[in-house]
Amino acid sequence: MAALFALSAPMSRQQTTRLRESRAALRPGAKIIDAQYEVIGKRTVWSRIMTACTAVLWAAAIGFAAPQVWSFATQVGVFFAER
Repeated sequence: MAALFALSAPMSRQQTTRLRESRAALRPGAKIIDAQYEVIGKRTVWSRIMTACTAVLWAAAIGFAAPQVWSFATQVGVFFAER
């Protein structure tokens, strides 16, 4: 049962670790970490356009849905107020 709740738990925030090369000599007792990394390219113009279009789409969907939800909530309120 605990494993089921673990799947629905929010993910921890991933933090970026910046790596840099050092030309200095290693300190005694220092551990060498062999990390795998991948270089991620800059955002393209196309990805920025798609992000903007997605934001506009969601803003329009919320803008068109809000009056409908408000009207429905008002009608439900009137229905229960009459009883």
